[in-house]
Amino acid sequence: MPSLAYYRTNVPILGCSLIVAASRRPLFGPLEATALNDAGAPPFAAYEADEEEEGRADDIDLAYELAPHAWRAIDPGAPPHDAPVRFIDGSVFTRTAGSLLVAFRRRPMIAAVVSAASLVLDGRTTRRGAGAQARKLLCLYNDGIDPAVLSDARDRLADAGIALYDRESQQPLGDFDAMRRQTRSLAMEVMENAEKAVLFAAPQTPTLVDGLLERRLAAMATHDLPAVGLVKRQMTQYLPMNLQEMLYTLKPGQRTPAFVLKTVQHVDIVNTYVRLSAQAGTSPSYGVVRLTAPLAYVERAHASDRSEYLSGLAAYVHRLRHRDLAYGRSGISVEPIVRVEDHLHAILPDVEVLVRKLHHLFNDAKTLREPTR
Repeated sequence: MPSLAYYRTNVPILGCSLIVAASRRPLFGPLEATALNDAGAPPFAAYEADEEEEGRADDIDLAYELAPHAWRAIDPGAPPHDAPVRFIDGSVFTRTAGSLLVAFRRRPMIAAVVSAASLVLDGRTTRRGAGAQARKLLCLYNDGIDPAVLSDARDRLADAGIALYDRESQQPLGDFDAMRRQTRSLAMEVMENAEKAVLFAAPQTPTLVDGLLERRLAAMATHDLPAVGLVKRQMTQYLPMNLQEMLYTLKPGQRTPAFVLKTVQHVDIVNTYVRLSAQAGTSPSYGVVRLTAPLAYVERAHASDRSEYLSGLAAYVHRLRHRDLAYGRSGISVEPIVRVEDHLHAILPDVEVLVRKLHHLFNDAKTLREPTR
C-alpha cells in the first residue's frame, strides 16, 4: 500500500484548486523530521575512512624483542611463508541528512554509505575475495524515542533499501554539532563490522587489513589468526622520545624492534614500525607505517622465529609498496590496498543519492499542498 493518499478539493482558492498529499504513516511518528544538508555546517573529511582514532594502550612492553637501550634499526629479511595474500579495506562516506525534534532538542540524523571488500593476490594478478558488502544507512541515537516509532521507521526505511542503525548514547548528548560527530561514529562501527565479516569469511587466509587490527578483532572468539594490520596514520605516539628519534633513522625496508600493546579493545598486538619509502626534503616520519599482528598468533606460529617473521613481513610489505610504480599514491600506500580502494569505489552507493532519497521520505512525512490551475 502506498504511504501517501492524494485527493483534490472542490473549494476554489484564488482561482486554484488544492491538491493535498497526506502521509498515512509519518516517518518517526510525532517527531518532526527536518531535511538538512552539510552546506550550513563544517563538512566531514573527504576520505572519512582515514579518520580512525587510535586509543591509548592499557600497557606497553617495549622490551618484547630487545631492551629499549639496545634498540636499533633491523634490516629486512626473507618474506615468511604466511605473508598476507588477501587484502581488506573498508570505506564510509557520511552526510548530515536531517534532524529530529526529541524532547524539544534537535538531534542529527546521519546518512552513510559503507562498503568493505577484499582482493586476493595470485601471482601478478588479483581477484575478488569473498564477503564483499555495501550498505546504505541512516544513523541516530535513540535516547528518548518511543521503540514503536523506531520500529515503524525501520520498516519504512527498509522498504526503501536503507538500514536504520540506532542505539542509546553511552555519554550525555551534547549540542547539535557535537552530536554530529558522535552520530557519525555509528557509521564507522558499521564499516568496522563489515570489515570483520569480510575477514572472517576466510579467517585462515593470511590477510593484511588496512587500519587498526585490534578494532577488527575486538569481541571475536579468537585472536589467533594470520592477520596483519597496516596503520598508515600515526595519531598516537607509543615510543619515548629517544626511540622516536631512532625510528627517524630507518632506511626503506628497515624496521624497529617489536613491542607489545595491550589495547583497550582487549586485543594484545605485536607492533613494529617500518619505513616503506623515503623522499628528500620531507618530514622524518614520511613513509613510516606501523605493522601489527595478534600476539596470540605470533607466539603460536612463530615462537622460535618471531624476529625473522617480523623482518620478513617488513620486507614483504616494502616490496608491495613498490610492486607497481604506475600508481600515484603517497609513500605509505601499498599497491594491493590501492586496488581494493578502487574496487570499493566501484561498489559503494552514492551518498548524495541516498540523501535525496531520505529527504523525499522526510517530506512524505508531512502534509504537502500544491496549488494547481
